[in-house]
Amino acid sequence: MTHPVCHHGTSQARGCSHMGLGNFGRMFPELDPLYTSSELIEKLGRPGGLMDTTGRSADSSIPAAYTFFAQFIDHDITLDVTSCLESDRVQEAEKLPNLRSASLDLDCVYGFGPEASPHLYDGSSGKLLTGNATNPDDLARAKDGTALIGDPRNDENLFVSQLQLVFIRFHNKLIDSGLNFEEAQKEARYHYQYIVLHDFLKRVCDPVVYEFALNNLYRHNYPFKSCIDECGRLAMPVEFSVAAYRFGHSMVRSIYPINRLHRRVELFSESFGTTGFTAIPKRLTVDWRYLLDIDSTTYAKSRAIDELLARELNDLPFMRAGEPDPNKRSLSFRNLMRGRSMGLPSGQDVAAALADCGYDIDPGFDLKLSQVRGYNALSRHLKQELKEKTPLFFYILRESKFGDGLGRVGSAILMEVFGAMLTQCSTSYLNAECWEPSRDIVSADHELSLRDIVTYISR
Repeated sequence: MTHPVCHHGTSQARGCSHMGLGNFGRMFPELDPLYTSSELIEKLGRPGGLMDTTGRSADSSIPAAYTFFAQFIDHDITLDVTSCLESDRVQEAEKLPNLRSASLDLDCVYGFGPEASPHLYDGSSGKLLTGNATNPDDLARAKDGTALIGDPRNDENLFVSQLQLVFIRFHNKLIDSGLNFEEAQKEARYHYQYIVLHDFLKRVCDPVVYEFALNNLYRHNYPFKSCIDECGRLAMPVEFSVAAYRFGHSMVRSIYPINRLHRRVELFSESFGTTGFTAIPKRLTVDWRYLLDIDSTTYAKSRAIDELLARELNDLPFMRAGEPDPNKRSLSFRNLMRGRSMGLPSGQDVAAALADCGYDIDPGFDLKLSQVRGYNALSRHLKQELKEKTPLFFYILRESKFGDGLGRVGSAILMEVFGAMLTQCSTSYLNAECWEPSRDIVSADHELSLRDIVTYISR
C-alpha cells in the first residue's frame, strides 16, 4: 500500500485519523451567557448541597459499564488543558484548543499510529501491546507502571483502564482474523461508532428526540446546529463538553462489583487499588458480566441520571491534599463554576433555541424544583434565580425522566454533536459505502452493542 507524500518528502503517518485538531466553540453563539450567582452555585454544588446525593438516588436500568464507556468516549473526543475554573470575564471558547480530534476515531487507542507512536505497538504485526509481567489481563506498562496507551486518562480508574484493554484486544482480534492493520483499524472504528450511535445513545437519550434525530441523520438532513471554526474544522461545543456530556457524572456509583470474588468495592479505594494509574493485579481483573447485560449473571446498574452526584464526587479524594477549599473538591461545584466561566446560556434559553430548530421541546418545561431536597430552604431570590435562569448543567440533569435517561434538551445536544462527528468525519462508517456490522461479531437476533465486543474478544 502506498501513502501520499507530505512536506519534506515524508509519508503520511499510518493509523492516524488525520482529522485536524480544532478548538472548542459554541452551539448557540446567539444566546446570552448566564452569570449564575456565586451564592447559588455554592448552595447547589458544595458538599452536602442540593446536588449531593447523601445516598438517596436510585438506580437506572442502564448497565454500569456504560458509565465508563461514556468516559472512554469523552477521552476520545475532548481534552481541555487551558480553560479556567474561575475567570473575571467569559472565556472565548473559540480560542481554546481541543487536544483531541472531534471525531470517533479511537485516537485514545491508536495514538498517532504505529509509525508515530511505535511504543504502543508490537513490532510489524500491526497489533497493539497488551499485558505485563504481573498480569496478562492488564494494559502494557513501562517499568514505573505507566500505561502504554494513546491517552493516559484511560488509566485513571480500574474500569476505564480495563475498557481500554477491551478495545485494544478488539483490534488485535481483528488482526488475528486475517485483516491487515488498516483494515482492522477501520473495522474497529466502524463498530465502535455504530455502538455509540445505536447502543449508547439509544440507552441514554430521550426516545422521541433519539428517533427524530436518527431519522433526519439518515435522510442527510442533520445536524441542525453544526459548530464549525473559522478554518472550516468541526469544533467541540462547550454546551456539550461543559454541560450536557457531564451527565455521566450523575451515573457514577460509590460501590461496584469487579468479579466473582470482589462484588462490593469502592470506586476510589486507594488501599484496594481501584484508583488508577497503577498496575492492575490479577485479582482485580474485571469480569464484565457483572457490569454488562451479557448473560444471566446479575449485573450492576448505573445510578439514576438526575441532579444528584455520588458523595465521593462531591469530595474528590485525590484533591483533598492539594485543595483546602472543600467546595473546589466538589465536582458539582466545579462543573457549575466552569459553566459560568465559559459563559454557557441558561437551560431555558437553550430549550427555546432547540424548539426553534424543530425539536419537540417545551421551553417552559417544569423542572419541579420544589421536589428538590433543600430547595424550599433557599432564600426567595435564590429560588427565583434557579427557577427562571437555570444553569445548563443543572437543567439537563434535572429534566431527566425518572432518572432512566436524559431529558429532551440534553438528548438533543448529544445527538447534534455526535451526529456532526459522524457525518463530517471521513473515517465514519456513515461515509462508507454499504457497511454493516460483521456477523462474526454480532448475531442476527439483535443489534450490535457493547456486550458483543466483550464476548467477541473472549472467544
